[in-house]
Amino acid sequence: MKILFPNMLKWVGRAGAKLHSDLALEIRSAIKSNGGNVTMAAIEAMPLMKSVVYESLRIEPPVSSQYAKAKRDFVVESHDAAFQIKEGEMLYGFQPFATKDPKIFDRAEEFVPTRFVGEEGEKLLKHVVWSNGPENGTPTVNNKQCAGKDFVVLAARLLLVELFRRYDSFDIEVAASPLGASVTVTSLKRASF
Repeated sequence: MKILFPNMLKWVGRAGAKLHSDLALEIRSAIKSNGGNVTMAAIEAMPLMKSVVYESLRIEPPVSSQYAKAKRDFVVESHDAAFQIKEGEMLYGFQPFATKDPKIFDRAEEFVPTRFVGEEGEKLLKHVVWSNGPENGTPTVNNKQCAGKDFVVLAARLLLVELFRRYDSFDIEVAASPLGASVTVTSLKRASF
C-alpha cells in the first residue's frame, strides 16, 4: 500500500480534471443508486474506477521483481521464442516487461484510464500480472500468486471512492522516493455536486 497508493495518486493526479470529473460522477452516481452507501454492489457498478485501479497496477506494479526456484522442468514461451527451464533453476521476473508489453497493450507506456472498461478491456486482465499471476486468476496453495491480491485491489478502489466522494479534483507534486513516488497533494477542489 505504501508503494501502490502514492503511485496510483500520481497517475490519477497527472491524468487531470477530465478523468477526475468522470470518476467523481461515476462514483457518486453508483453510491446514490445504492441507497447512498458505499457497498460492494456500488463498487462493482464503477467500471471506470475499477479500470483506473487495474491500469495503475499495470503501468507501475507495486512489486516489480519476483523470483523463485523451478519446482519442475517446464518451458517458458515468449512471443518469439521458447526457453527450457530445469528443476531447481532460479527464475527472475521483472513485471513491467510483461505489463508494458506493446504486443499486448496498445500505448503500453501510457496511463490509459479506460483500458480495462468493457468486454475487450476485461479480456486484458489476464495480462495484468502485478500479483505474480493474472489479475483474473486465483491464488492457491499450488501457485505463488499473492494471497492478498483481492484485498489490495479493494483497498485501492476504496481509496479512489473516498477521494472522489469528497472532492471533484486535486493537484499534486511528485518527487522520487525509495519506495516509488512521493506525492504531495497541493490542492483539493471540494465536491460541487
